[in-house]
Amino acid sequence: MKRSQQFIDLVLPWAGLAIGVAALSVAHQFGSDGTFDHCLSNSPGPVLLVSAIAILVTLGGAFASWTVFRDESEAPARKVVAVVSIGSALLFVLAMILPVIAALMIPPCFQ
Repeated sequence: MKRSQQFIDLVLPWAGLAIGVAALSVAHQFGSDGTFDHCLSNSPGPVLLVSAIAILVTLGGAFASWTVFRDESEAPARKVVAVVSIGSALLFVLAMILPVIAALMIPPCFQ
């Protein structure tokens, strides 16, 4: 139990960055596959659902990094990593919002 707590404490400042990269890659891959593979039978619903889940997961990772940044007892280096992680998570959220807008505006198969 102690070892897993140490691992979580070590990884916590990096949570926004690591989770954001994974969520963005899943959302991007699902969106590109879902848009171009079966465009006549695919609606934007699944793309929107996966993107919304990925955005929520990324914001959760950013919040985990935020807790490290707000803690007064943390070392300055960990706070810098947390700030970079929060900023990158917010950029990843922006990168996930743009395909959501495209899925809502562009018709299937560009008809």
